[in-house]
Amino acid sequence: MLPAPPRVSGEAPQTHRPSKSNGTLTRVFVGDMQRFNMVDIGPATSAKQVLAMVEEQGTLKGWVGTGGWMVWEVAQDFGMERPIRSFELLADVQASWNKDKMVNTFIIKLTPLAPILSRSNIPSSSPVYSGFVDWEMKRGKWTKRYLRLREHSLYMSKRESNKDEIFLCSLSNFDAYTVTRLHKAPKPFVFAIKSTDNLSFFENTADYMHIFACNPKDGEKWIEKILLARSYVLHQERQVLFNPKSPAGNAATPGASGLSRAPTRKAASTPQRPAQQPLVTVAPLLSTPDRNDVFAPGSLLHGAPAGAPATQ
Repeated sequence: MLPAPPRVSGEAPQTHRPSKSNGTLTRVFVGDMQRFNMVDIGPATSAKQVLAMVEEQGTLKGWVGTGGWMVWEVAQDFGMERPIRSFELLADVQASWNKDKMVNTFIIKLTPLAPILSRSNIPSSSPVYSGFVDWEMKRGKWTKRYLRLREHSLYMSKRESNKDEIFLCSLSNFDAYTVTRLHKAPKPFVFAIKSTDNLSFFENTADYMHIFACNPKDGEKWIEKILLARSYVLHQERQVLFNPKSPAGNAATPGASGLSRAPTRKAASTPQRPAQQPLVTVAPLLSTPDRNDVFAPGSLLHGAPAGAPATQ
């Protein structure tokens, strides 16, 4: 890649900051580590938005290369880097960095991975891939292992039969990185599978990162397959990245119809019918005294049958 003419000494870097902002001005390098722009990055700022800001400033003009522009995470504390998908939030990436070192940064570069990792190219099913690689089991000690990618997770075994297969990590919170720092390895292409969470989340730091080596052709294929598998799982598990305006993160799919209740129309109120008066007025029935009762009212035997014995 041929860089654009260097900035004149003393020239202030361009800054993009909206009038209303709750973010932080962050240095974003362009093309190389010599030129940078100051970009306002907030909690909901995506890589696509950062590219649009920098392009608006005219900084992406005059560069020569293949592929498309992408924002990259440069993890200088581990000597590796990875492309950031257009829908990823840069604040989430920064949350995984070691705040004590402050050596990691963002850089915008042309890369052939841009069309592969575009939102329109997210696979409909999780990619699968497998093959032998060299695995750094501990610092400087390498061993041959059979690595398998399936169900957006990585598994490893000593033999291709997978009888002794062990689970390595899930791509829900791991991603593929290209190792840029000189690393003594048995093969020329070195790549890593590193967690996208902060190192402090891990009790065993050996689980935080796994480093592999292979030939360049296989290495590029591994990087592509793992990156695509990570895109797939992000699309499945984090819909808020794709529908940011939806409160629940799941916007309704156009054309999809759910069950809904038809609106109930309230009937027009009708006046109450007045109470109807009876056609014939009937006098209330009065009780008729029993003429067979021979005892005077108030007597203990009043109402008793004739001939009944008197109560003492």
